[in-house]
Amino acid sequence: MNGDIPIKPFTPATPPPPVDLPPPGEEPGSRALEDALRSSFFIVKIIMVGLVIVFLASGFFTVDPQHKAILLRFGKPVGEGADALLGPGPHWAFPPPIDQKVFIPFTSVQTADSTIGWYQSPDDRAKGMEPPIPTPEMSPATTSYALTADTNIVHVRATVRYTITDPIRFHFDFTDAPVFITNALNNALLFATSAFKVDDILTQRKQVFHEAVAERLRELLNEEQLGVTIDSPVVEEWPPRFLEGKFSEVNSANSLAHRMIEISESYSTTNVAAAKGEAAARIGYADAQRQALVTYMAAEAQAFTNFLPQYVKDPAFYKQFRVMQLWNEILTNSPDKMVQPTGAKEIRLQISRQPLAPRAAAP
Repeated sequence: MNGDIPIKPFTPATPPPPVDLPPPGEEPGSRALEDALRSSFFIVKIIMVGLVIVFLASGFFTVDPQHKAILLRFGKPVGEGADALLGPGPHWAFPPPIDQKVFIPFTSVQTADSTIGWYQSPDDRAKGMEPPIPTPEMSPATTSYALTADTNIVHVRATVRYTITDPIRFHFDFTDAPVFITNALNNALLFATSAFKVDDILTQRKQVFHEAVAERLRELLNEEQLGVTIDSPVVEEWPPRFLEGKFSEVNSANSLAHRMIEISESYSTTNVAAAKGEAAARIGYADAQRQALVTYMAAEAQAFTNFLPQYVKDPAFYKQFRVMQLWNEILTNSPDKMVQPTGAKEIRLQISRQPLAPRAAAP
């Protein structure tokens, strides 16, 4: 066995790594197209995500403090009543055409002007143009007026400030609510003017006329429930411009008459008050004198009543007693007393006394 050749055990060789072979029938161009489509789809996804983010971000909006917003979804308000109003601050809504945002002034004050009754058209007045030259005739194209209760002509105009308190009703229940307020103001002017005389409107009852315009305007707006709160309108009145001088003369005469009447009433009031005061003083003095005299006479009567029994009992003694009482009263305050003796035939009176020392002469 020494000559035998050793036999090594058989070890199989390691197989080579597998090689990706294209599927049967697939070409390299198709594989490249598939890779390109896969990359394109990825980019499209990124773009779509970005569009969604932009779409959602575009729905954010802000309401300023002077407004409130109403959100319309497919043309219908979202919410009812006060819940439909979006207050100041940031909000979100679906972008159009799903949602639409309507901003409405809520706290700001709006103004409406009348368009009838004045000697200048609203457009010319808004442009600041000079009024037309007054003439005896009035052209309806440029001049408007109102008729009074006594069939006179006056010019009137008014301005009213209002605040929207129910925005949903104001903006969605009426086609043009501001125009309705203007028409109601025109109606109030004509209605109130027809109930007053020209003198009342221009001079005597101007404040009452203004209140009548405001009352009629509130009545019309409350009937329609417009959703606004109004202030008292500012009303102006003016006579026909061609007769302005005549009306001024009448006003001057009326003012002078009123002034003279006021002076007369003031004089009357002062003098009547003085006369009443003097009469009251005299009456009071007379009443006091009457009361004093009545009291005195009552006391005398009472004294007479008290002394009457004594007089009836002994008249001579009573007379002598009364004489003594009277002399006592008379002589009490007399510094010098002279008594005539009873039965004396001759009376000698020493009138002069010793002369007094002369006084020093006044400087």
